[in-house]
Amino acid sequence: MDLLDELETRVVCGDGAMGTLLLDDGVPIGRCFEELCVSEPERIAKIHQAYIAAAARVIKTNTFGANAVRLEHFGMEGRVSEINRAAVAVAKGAAKNKDVCIAGSVGPLGITSEAATSRGIDPAQCFREQITALLEAGVDAIFFETFMVVDEIEIALRTKMDISNAPAICSFACKPDGRLRCGTLLIDAFGRLRDLGAKILGVNCMNDPGDMAMLLQQLPAEYRLAVYPTAGSPQLRNGRLLYNVTPQRFAATMRDVVTKGARLVGGCCGTTPAHIAALGKAIVNWAA
Repeated sequence: MDLLDELETRVVCGDGAMGTLLLDDGVPIGRCFEELCVSEPERIAKIHQAYIAAAARVIKTNTFGANAVRLEHFGMEGRVSEINRAAVAVAKGAAKNKDVCIAGSVGPLGITSEAATSRGIDPAQCFREQITALLEAGVDAIFFETFMVVDEIEIALRTKMDISNAPAICSFACKPDGRLRCGTLLIDAFGRLRDLGAKILGVNCMNDPGDMAMLLQQLPAEYRLAVYPTAGSPQLRNGRLLYNVTPQRFAATMRDVVTKGARLVGGCCGTTPAHIAALGKAIVNWAA
């Protein structure tokens, strides 16, 4: 599947959350989710398979935090290549013989630039190690997701472009007012990344579909947009995080998001294969 070509002609359905499904499945919150690709690959494969069966034609690898800085919390900083390669193998196995794009998920490092400097950490090298492993393992695209600081995603994107011309989705998490945590307006951040050569720009997390629709009103129609909302704000009940946006409501509101320009659509925290199945039905044969 050539993602850029697909997005030129139709709206494409992505997958939903990974982490919240693992929590619902009993994985402790303090566990390294990414390492499950090595120790329990069947568990991750079942989630990928469920999303593909629902409607997803783009699935993200279970590698959001699989960089050396985040893996250090678990004593696994030396396993970056192993974990990322295993995650790609699991995703490719789940998508076998299906026309599905495998996108390597890359999240922020989880530390400030000041902390990185004080600890002698080179952010570009951290991203390079993860992205290289994902690309060498055979992903079709790199999905930079949930970034809140434009300087950090610029480092990540430049690093990817030094390695490969594979498509990159560059997605920010920000509030409905359209301002990133670093203070930059989303529209200005998009402009900076477009100048670097980014082809797909987006937003994910922090907002439900209704808030995402409001956010998109601030953006010009010229962008090829990826939008992955949450299933609402989580509420803690009986030790579980519950999300209040049903699959039906999620899909209905996402139609408005597509009308406002989104071309690659999926879900973030709290979304399930049921949300993606409903979304797929809502956008089936929707031309770009």
